[in-house]
Amino acid sequence: MSLDWKAQQSDIRTRFDRDGFVQLSSFFSESEVGEVLENLERFIRDRVPSLPPEHAFYEDKADRRTLKQLQNLHGYDSFFGKLTVGGGFEDLATALLGDRAVAQNLQYFNKPAGIGKGTPAHQDGYYFMLEPCLAVTMWLALEEVDAENGCVRYIPGSHKRCIRPHQRTTTLGFSQGIADWSDADEAATVSCPANPGDLLVHHAMTIHRADGNQSKTRSRQALGFVYFGESAKADEKAKAAYVQKLTREMKAAGKI
Repeated sequence: MSLDWKAQQSDIRTRFDRDGFVQLSSFFSESEVGEVLENLERFIRDRVPSLPPEHAFYEDKADRRTLKQLQNLHGYDSFFGKLTVGGGFEDLATALLGDRAVAQNLQYFNKPAGIGKGTPAHQDGYYFMLEPCLAVTMWLALEEVDAENGCVRYIPGSHKRCIRPHQRTTTLGFSQGIADWSDADEAATVSCPANPGDLLVHHAMTIHRADGNQSKTRSRQALGFVYFGESAKADEKAKAAYVQKLTREMKAAGKI
Protein backbone atom coordinates (compact mmCIF):
# COMPACT_ATOMS: atom_id res chain seq x y z
CA MET A 1 0.00 0.00 0.00
CA SER A 2 1.66 3.18 -1.23
CA LEU A 3 -0.17 5.86 0.77
CA ASP A 4 0.36 6.18 4.52
CA TRP A 5 -3.26 7.27 5.05
CA LYS A 6 -3.10 6.81 8.82
CA ALA A 7 -0.74 9.77 9.06
CA GLN A 8 -3.48 11.88 7.44
CA GLN A 9 -6.42 10.17 9.13
CA SER A 10 -7.85 13.25 10.85
CA ASP A 11 -7.86 15.33 7.65
CA ILE A 12 -9.30 12.46 5.60
CA ARG A 13 -12.11 11.92 8.10
CA THR A 14 -12.87 15.66 8.15
CA ARG A 15 -13.18 15.80 4.36
CA PHE A 16 -15.24 12.63 4.26
CA ASP A 17 -17.65 13.89 6.93
CA ARG A 18 -18.01 17.25 5.16
CA ASP A 19 -18.40 16.11 1.54
CA GLY A 20 -19.59 12.51 1.81
CA PHE A 21 -16.61 11.36 -0.27
CA VAL A 22 -12.84 11.61 -0.33
CA GLN A 23 -10.21 10.94 -2.99
CA LEU A 24 -6.87 9.46 -1.94
CA SER A 25 -4.10 9.66 -4.54
CA SER A 26 -1.71 6.72 -4.95
CA PHE A 27 -3.45 4.54 -2.37
CA PHE A 28 -1.98 1.61 -4.32
CA SER A 29 1.43 1.67 -5.97
CA GLU A 30 2.03 0.89 -9.63
CA SER A 31 3.26 -2.61 -8.74
CA GLU A 32 0.21 -3.29 -6.55
CA VAL A 33 -2.12 -2.22 -9.35
CA GLY A 34 -0.19 -4.52 -11.69
CA GLU A 35 -0.69 -7.43 -9.29
CA VAL A 36 -4.42 -6.76 -9.13
CA LEU A 37 -4.65 -6.65 -12.94
CA GLU A 38 -2.72 -9.92 -13.25
CA ASN A 39 -5.08 -11.64 -10.83
CA LEU A 40 -8.11 -10.16 -12.54
CA GLU A 41 -6.89 -11.58 -15.85
CA ARG A 42 -6.49 -14.99 -14.22
CA PHE A 43 -9.88 -14.82 -12.54
CA ILE A 44 -11.67 -13.75 -15.71
CA ARG A 45 -9.98 -16.52 -17.70
CA ASP A 46 -10.35 -19.36 -15.19
CA ARG A 47 -13.38 -18.60 -12.99
CA VAL A 48 -15.79 -16.28 -14.77
CA PRO A 49 -17.05 -18.95 -17.22
CA SER A 50 -18.44 -20.94 -14.29
CA LEU A 51 -19.97 -18.05 -12.33
CA PRO A 52 -23.76 -17.79 -11.98
CA PRO A 53 -25.16 -15.30 -14.52
CA GLU A 54 -26.26 -12.88 -11.80
CA HIS A 55 -22.60 -12.45 -10.77
CA ALA A 56 -21.13 -11.67 -14.23
CA PHE A 57 -22.68 -8.95 -16.41
CA TYR A 58 -21.84 -8.09 -20.03
CA GLU A 59 -22.75 -5.12 -22.20
CA ASP A 60 -23.42 -7.74 -24.88
CA LYS A 61 -24.16 -11.15 -23.41
CA ALA A 62 -23.06 -12.84 -26.65
CA ASP A 63 -19.65 -11.14 -26.60
CA ARG A 64 -17.42 -12.16 -23.67
CA ARG A 65 -15.07 -9.27 -24.46
CA THR A 66 -17.72 -6.85 -23.16
CA LEU A 67 -17.54 -7.92 -19.50
CA LYS A 68 -18.73 -4.96 -17.43
CA GLN A 69 -19.26 -6.13 -13.86
CA LEU A 70 -18.45 -8.99 -11.47
CA GLN A 71 -19.90 -9.60 -8.01
CA ASN A 72 -18.46 -11.18 -4.86
CA LEU A 73 -14.87 -11.62 -6.03
CA HIS A 74 -13.77 -11.91 -2.40
CA GLY A 75 -15.94 -15.01 -1.95
CA TYR A 76 -14.66 -16.77 -5.04
CA ASP A 77 -10.92 -16.17 -4.88
CA SER A 78 -8.34 -16.08 -2.06
CA PHE A 79 -6.31 -13.21 -3.55
CA PHE A 80 -9.35 -10.96 -3.62
CA GLY A 81 -10.53 -12.29 -0.26
CA LYS A 82 -7.30 -11.17 1.40
CA LEU A 83 -7.55 -7.80 -0.33
CA THR A 84 -11.04 -7.24 1.08
CA VAL A 85 -10.90 -8.68 4.60
CA GLY A 86 -8.29 -7.86 7.22
CA GLY A 87 -6.28 -5.33 5.21
CA GLY A 88 -5.93 -1.65 4.55
CA PHE A 89 -9.30 -1.19 2.85
CA GLU A 90 -11.14 -2.64 5.83
CA ASP A 91 -9.06 -0.54 8.25
CA LEU A 92 -9.84 2.64 6.31
CA ALA A 93 -13.56 1.80 6.24
CA THR A 94 -13.55 1.35 10.01
CA ALA A 95 -11.80 4.69 10.51
CA LEU A 96 -14.28 6.56 8.29
CA LEU A 97 -17.41 4.87 9.64
CA GLY A 98 -16.44 5.18 13.28
CA ASP A 99 -17.71 1.62 13.62
CA ARG A 100 -16.13 -1.74 12.90
CA ALA A 101 -16.35 -2.32 9.15
CA VAL A 102 -17.79 -5.61 7.91
CA ALA A 103 -16.96 -6.58 4.31
CA GLN A 104 -20.01 -7.17 2.11
CA ASN A 105 -18.85 -7.24 -1.48
CA LEU A 106 -15.93 -6.81 -3.83
CA GLN A 107 -17.00 -5.90 -7.34
CA TYR A 108 -15.18 -5.47 -10.63
CA PHE A 109 -16.40 -2.57 -12.75
CA ASN A 110 -15.55 -1.87 -16.37
CA LYS A 111 -16.81 0.37 -19.12
CA PRO A 112 -15.58 -1.26 -22.36
CA ALA A 113 -14.20 1.13 -24.96
CA GLY A 114 -16.88 2.81 -27.04
CA ILE A 115 -19.82 0.86 -25.62
CA GLY A 116 -19.61 1.15 -21.82
CA LYS A 117 -22.88 2.67 -20.68
CA GLY A 118 -23.33 5.44 -18.14
CA THR A 119 -24.09 4.78 -14.48
CA PRO A 120 -27.37 6.43 -13.45
CA ALA A 121 -27.36 8.84 -10.51
CA HIS A 122 -28.12 6.87 -7.35
CA GLN A 123 -27.41 6.36 -3.67
CA ASP A 124 -25.96 3.01 -2.63
CA GLY A 125 -28.03 3.15 0.54
CA TYR A 126 -31.19 2.64 -1.51
CA TYR A 127 -29.88 -0.80 -2.51
CA PHE A 128 -28.42 -1.67 0.89
CA MET A 129 -31.65 -1.23 2.94
CA LEU A 130 -29.80 -0.51 6.22
CA GLU A 131 -30.88 0.98 9.52
CA PRO A 132 -28.97 3.10 10.27
CA CYS A 133 -27.54 3.70 6.79
CA LEU A 134 -23.92 3.31 7.88
CA ALA A 135 -21.81 2.02 4.99
CA VAL A 136 -19.08 3.02 2.56
CA THR A 137 -18.15 2.09 -0.97
CA MET A 138 -14.52 2.28 -2.10
CA TRP A 139 -13.59 2.59 -5.77
CA LEU A 140 -10.00 1.72 -6.74
CA ALA A 141 -9.01 2.93 -10.21
CA LEU A 142 -7.00 0.38 -12.19
CA GLU A 143 -6.58 2.57 -15.27
CA GLU A 144 -6.55 6.27 -16.03
CA VAL A 145 -10.09 7.58 -15.64
CA ASP A 146 -11.30 10.92 -16.98
CA ALA A 147 -14.36 12.62 -18.46
CA GLU A 148 -13.94 10.78 -21.77
CA ASN A 149 -14.09 7.24 -20.39
CA GLY A 150 -16.50 7.90 -17.53
CA CYS A 151 -15.10 9.28 -14.27
CA VAL A 152 -17.24 9.23 -11.13
CA ARG A 153 -19.22 12.39 -10.30
CA TYR A 154 -20.48 13.25 -6.80
CA ILE A 155 -22.82 15.81 -5.26
CA PRO A 156 -20.86 17.08 -2.22
CA GLY A 157 -22.80 17.07 1.03
CA SER A 158 -25.66 14.95 -0.35
CA HIS A 159 -24.99 12.30 2.31
CA LYS A 160 -26.43 14.70 4.92
CA ARG A 161 -29.86 14.61 3.31
CA CYS A 162 -32.45 11.88 2.86
CA ILE A 163 -32.64 8.97 0.46
CA ARG A 164 -34.08 10.34 -2.78
CA PRO A 165 -36.89 8.57 -4.70
CA HIS A 166 -35.47 5.90 -7.03
CA GLN A 167 -36.96 4.04 -9.98
CA ARG A 168 -36.05 1.13 -12.24
CA THR A 169 -33.47 1.79 -14.94
CA THR A 170 -32.44 -0.18 -18.01
CA THR A 171 -28.79 -0.20 -16.93
CA LEU A 172 -27.59 -3.71 -16.15
CA GLY A 173 -25.86 -3.79 -12.76
CA PHE A 174 -27.43 -0.51 -11.64
CA SER A 175 -31.11 -1.32 -11.52
CA GLN A 176 -32.20 1.84 -9.66
CA GLY A 177 -31.63 5.51 -10.39
CA ILE A 178 -32.83 8.75 -8.84
CA ALA A 179 -36.33 9.40 -10.19
CA ASP A 180 -36.39 13.19 -9.91
CA TRP A 181 -32.89 14.01 -11.21
CA SER A 182 -32.77 17.65 -12.28
CA ASP A 183 -30.58 20.18 -14.06
CA ALA A 184 -29.78 21.64 -10.64
CA ASP A 185 -28.56 18.24 -9.46
CA GLU A 186 -26.37 17.93 -12.53
CA ALA A 187 -24.90 21.39 -11.99
CA ALA A 188 -24.01 20.45 -8.42
CA THR A 189 -21.90 17.43 -9.38
CA VAL A 190 -18.12 17.47 -9.22
CA SER A 191 -16.05 15.12 -11.35
CA CYS A 192 -13.25 12.98 -9.93
CA PRO A 193 -10.69 11.98 -12.57
CA ALA A 194 -8.32 9.34 -11.24
CA ASN A 195 -5.00 7.71 -11.99
CA PRO A 196 -4.28 3.99 -11.52
CA GLY A 197 -4.03 3.31 -7.79
CA ASP A 198 -6.16 6.28 -6.72
CA LEU A 199 -8.99 5.47 -4.31
CA LEU A 200 -12.40 7.13 -4.08
CA VAL A 201 -14.44 6.49 -0.93
CA HIS A 202 -18.04 7.58 -0.51
CA HIS A 203 -20.78 7.27 2.09
CA ALA A 204 -23.78 5.11 1.19
CA MET A 205 -26.01 8.21 1.20
CA THR A 206 -23.82 10.20 -1.22
CA ILE A 207 -25.35 10.80 -4.65
CA HIS A 208 -23.07 9.82 -7.52
CA ARG A 209 -23.12 8.88 -11.18
CA ALA A 210 -20.78 8.36 -14.14
CA ASP A 211 -20.99 8.96 -17.89
CA GLY A 212 -20.56 6.24 -20.48
CA ASN A 213 -17.22 5.51 -22.11
CA GLN A 214 -16.81 7.71 -25.18
CA SER A 215 -13.25 6.54 -25.85
CA LYS A 216 -12.83 4.22 -28.79
CA THR A 217 -9.59 2.74 -27.44
CA ARG A 218 -9.60 2.87 -23.63
CA SER A 219 -11.51 0.76 -21.14
CA ARG A 220 -12.28 1.91 -17.58
CA GLN A 221 -11.49 -0.80 -15.05
CA ALA A 222 -11.90 -0.47 -11.27
CA LEU A 223 -12.57 -2.47 -8.12
CA GLY A 224 -15.44 -1.59 -5.79
CA PHE A 225 -15.31 -2.55 -2.09
CA VAL A 226 -18.46 -2.36 0.05
CA TYR A 227 -18.35 -2.28 3.87
CA PHE A 228 -21.22 -1.97 6.33
CA GLY A 229 -20.83 -0.63 9.84
CA GLU A 230 -21.24 -3.44 12.37
CA SER A 231 -24.13 -1.60 14.03
CA ALA A 232 -26.08 -1.24 10.76
CA LYS A 233 -28.85 -3.81 10.36
CA ALA A 234 -30.11 -4.86 6.95
CA ASP A 235 -33.70 -5.76 6.10
CA GLU A 236 -32.58 -9.14 4.79
CA LYS A 237 -36.08 -10.32 3.88
CA ALA A 238 -36.84 -7.27 1.75
CA LYS A 239 -33.38 -7.34 0.18
CA ALA A 240 -33.63 -11.04 -0.75
CA ALA A 241 -37.08 -10.52 -2.24
CA TYR A 242 -35.80 -7.62 -4.35
CA VAL A 243 -32.76 -9.57 -5.60
CA GLN A 244 -34.93 -12.55 -6.56
CA LYS A 245 -37.38 -10.32 -8.40
CA LEU A 246 -34.61 -8.46 -10.20
CA THR A 247 -32.90 -11.71 -11.24
CA ARG A 248 -36.17 -13.05 -12.68
CA GLU A 249 -36.70 -9.82 -14.61
CA MET A 250 -33.16 -9.81 -16.03
CA LYS A 251 -33.43 -13.45 -17.12
CA ALA A 252 -36.82 -12.81 -18.71
CA ALA A 253 -35.38 -9.85 -20.61
CA GLY A 254 -32.41 -11.92 -21.77
CA LYS A 255 -29.87 -9.71 -20.03
CA ILE A 256 -28.27 -12.54 -18.04
